[in-house]
Amino acid sequence: MKLRLSMLVFFLVMNAYSQNTQTNYYSNKIEEFILKKKIDSATYYLDSVREISKKELLSKLIVNKNLTYKEYYFFISKLSNNQSVNYKEISNYINFNIKEPTSKKINSDYVEIKWVQVSKLRDEVSLDEASTVQKELENYVNKFDASKTEVLKAKLKIRTHPMVMFQIQQDVKNGKKLVLESLETAKKINDKELQIIFLYHLSDFLIIERKLQEYIDVSEQSLLLEKELPKNTSYYFSTIEHLIDAYIFKGGNNKRVISLINELYNNVSTKIYTYSLYAKLVSHLEKSSPLKKEILEKFEVKNVPALILKFETLGKDLNPNDSFHLINESSHALSAHGYNSLALGYKDKAINLTRKIYSEDLSKSLANYKTEQAVKEKEKELTHEKEKTTLYGVIALLAFVLFIITLLVLRKIKKQSKQLSDKNKIIEESLKEKELLVKEVHHRVKNNFQIVSSLLELQTKGIEDKKALELANQGKNRVKSMALIHQKLYQNESGLIDFDEYIKLLIRELSSMYSSSNIVKTSISSKNMFFDVDTAIPLGLIINEIITNSYKYAFKNDKENNLSISIEKEKENNYKLIIEDNGPGLATNFDVKKAKSLGLRLVNRLVKQLHGTLKQSNIKGAKFEIYFKDTSARHLVN
Repeated sequence: MKLRLSMLVFFLVMNAYSQNTQTNYYSNKIEEFILKKKIDSATYYLDSVREISKKELLSKLIVNKNLTYKEYYFFISKLSNNQSVNYKEISNYINFNIKEPTSKKINSDYVEIKWVQVSKLRDEVSLDEASTVQKELENYVNKFDASKTEVLKAKLKIRTHPMVMFQIQQDVKNGKKLVLESLETAKKINDKELQIIFLYHLSDFLIIERKLQEYIDVSEQSLLLEKELPKNTSYYFSTIEHLIDAYIFKGGNNKRVISLINELYNNVSTKIYTYSLYAKLVSHLEKSSPLKKEILEKFEVKNVPALILKFETLGKDLNPNDSFHLINESSHALSAHGYNSLALGYKDKAINLTRKIYSEDLSKSLANYKTEQAVKEKEKELTHEKEKTTLYGVIALLAFVLFIITLLVLRKIKKQSKQLSDKNKIIEESLKEKELLVKEVHHRVKNNFQIVSSLLELQTKGIEDKKALELANQGKNRVKSMALIHQKLYQNESGLIDFDEYIKLLIRELSSMYSSSNIVKTSISSKNMFFDVDTAIPLGLIINEIITNSYKYAFKNDKENNLSISIEKEKENNYKLIIEDNGPGLATNFDVKKAKSLGLRLVNRLVKQLHGTLKQSNIKGAKFEIYFKDTSARHLVN
């Protein structure tokens, strides 16, 4: 009897789970159809959703009527958590469907939607688009009386974007000032959520200042405030992870570290990410540490290799970036406890994972090329069809002057024109899909480059040799240089890269990496210089290598540092790139074409790839003159 009852309960639970999973599947599918404006498809699947509240909301979203801003926020938040959805599409949906409220009272749900949109655009799409939405949000909030508490809270919250911009620009003075002023106001109105937000951004500036203990104190203060709230903020788990890294780096706080890791472990959504944190802690524990024994017992294993093997099994669903982090920390833990052979094996796994990511990147680049070819073929077909339509129009006009034959011919032409119109619509829709695919490929390539950059960043944590660390950082710069190219291709409808914008972004990245007390005055002259991807990638890498050398060797804190970059068009499709600084320059007997350094060897090879020539001279500093051809000119030579 007990067995039958147990089986009945089991089947009821499994049936409920299956229905819930199926509802979530159809719900996600309908949401994506709504986002892509495929309303018929969304309507078709609506009956498959069993949960009444979900079905009602989806019905309102399909017809796009009578929706509250809170319902819009719920829908957008759910879409944002779907990794298969491009946030650019979500942003376009917000801009098209969610209009600014006309009520005389500020709408906090609308502010929240736009605030999250700014953050997501800044992190995943474009700083320029984020700043545009930020300006719209500021204009809306500034319409209301700041003496009202809700308005003041909104004004404070939207300050996070300028805070992050100050952080990107490494402007600690102004950024920290804004954070501290905002934090003080949040304390006065006793808003704990805002205090947590500003403490989080304060910790970012403390890291730049290398104030580890203050960083720890601020993060601990944030966690204390979290305990006073009925529900944790979105900053909660990030703060815990930052504290774990800080305490491990500082050393001597293992009990606090294990309590923080356990807190993440006990949460379903963050449990899978804790295995690398446990491995990292184990790598810093003594072989005879009681805490190490406690961790082994927790996971029911007898030694470190068994623990690492279990972590690998439990973390099998991690994405490539987090998987690399787990493998890398596992290697460190094994090495720290004397299992050097196994540690090397895990290092090999990390290398193979990196190669796999590169391989996928190359495959997507090939897919990008094939897609471009397909788009060109479709364009030819479309042109041909338009020519046919024009011809039939002329025939129809001439036939109009005839008598009985005119009527018969006109009817026939109308019928054929309708068929051609239907074909044209199909071709136009196919062409739009291919154009979106091209953009998506560039976006994915850019994301893969960012993953590789993150992997290199993580790899540098385990490197102690200065030369190896420098090589890893150089590799990371090159990857970022190529990632910027694909980011610009994704954002640009023309398929060309505006090199004036690109150079400014590249300078910002490099200056943040090599910034110290040195102040560099940069002059850029490259207006209206547009290149396709075949020219942009080698040219971007050349500029990256030469500017990197200037930041490393030319600039000092005891003088005015100048850097100048210019690109101008010569005769036909030939161009001239000049990069110069006011540093000590290269040795007088130095031949740049026979350089042994990897960076300058790479520059020489890339110049040849562009069918160009390279000249180097010392005139008040190092000066590089590079003459090169664009893609069309190189094809003519070939």
